[in-house]
Amino acid sequence: MIYVDECCCCLDLKCGCILIALIEVLIRGVDRFFVEYDSLLGHAALILSGVYVLSCIFLLLGAVMSWRGCLLPYLGIATLRLFALIGESFYIYGYTDDIVYEYLYFNMFQAILVLYFWLVVYSFYDRLIKV
Repeated sequence: MIYVDECCCCLDLKCGCILIALIEVLIRGVDRFFVEYDSLLGHAALILSGVYVLSCIFLLLGAVMSWRGCLLPYLGIATLRLFALIGESFYIYGYTDDIVYEYLYFNMFQAILVLYFWLVVYSFYDRLIKV
């Protein structure tokens, strides 16, 4: 398994998890501007974003208190979010007539961030096992 020792090459994993929780909540706020609320896909993305914000709150609590159990909801939801972003990108690219490239690029950027953030949180989770 790949692990990281620091977040963003300079922060401790605990501080990185706190920063990740705050950044993720901000990204979910920006994500609201790109979602079409009239479609089924828009409703699913909105519900998943709300659950994701709750998991970020658990991540913040788990990072501050060093509770491993509070990190698990974020790891699970982040994995689901990653697959949802990739699937949504394939759907937009393959099945829509007018591709909105800005939305597709934003999805791919989010997928890369989710993957890196998941790796940082998992590394912190694993480090709490050894302590």
